[in-house]
Amino acid sequence: MMHNYLKYWIFKRKATNQHGVHSPYLYALVCMCFYNSRFKEIRITPWNSQDQDVMASYVLEQLRLFNKQAGAEFKIDKENIIYQKDKCLHQNITAIKKTEEPQITLVGNLQNQRGIWDSFASKPKHIILDLYFFGIVIQRPHQGAELFFLKVF
Repeated sequence: MMHNYLKYWIFKRKATNQHGVHSPYLYALVCMCFYNSRFKEIRITPWNSQDQDVMASYVLEQLRLFNKQAGAEFKIDKENIIYQKDKCLHQNITAIKKTEEPQITLVGNLQNQRGIWDSFASKPKHIILDLYFFGIVIQRPHQGAELFFLKVF
């Protein structure tokens, strides 16, 4: 268990806050989902699966709200939002690689599968937001691939 806390501490040392995100679209997403007063009220560190389920439902709800707002604000089509709790990380990555349509994929339980996630994120072909416990993969064909490490939890 101590090893996991050490990995988490190292992650927090290299991660940035919302000001490290330089795309207006991503900055709006990060501020609406994570850097707001509502998130600060329910802020928990999802080390156990019950807390992770609570955070996943919150993040999913915020992503859906952002998707509606972004359609009007950025004049883009709404993207599919995908989160399947039962899928393992390898299955999520395979599904992400297969599709080319615009979508936002929320991937959970990353703290236990860092090796697979790090190998996927090391050669990004999409926009990847690494939150340590969760990952958000955004497929937008007209935006370049980027990788961001964010201090959220």
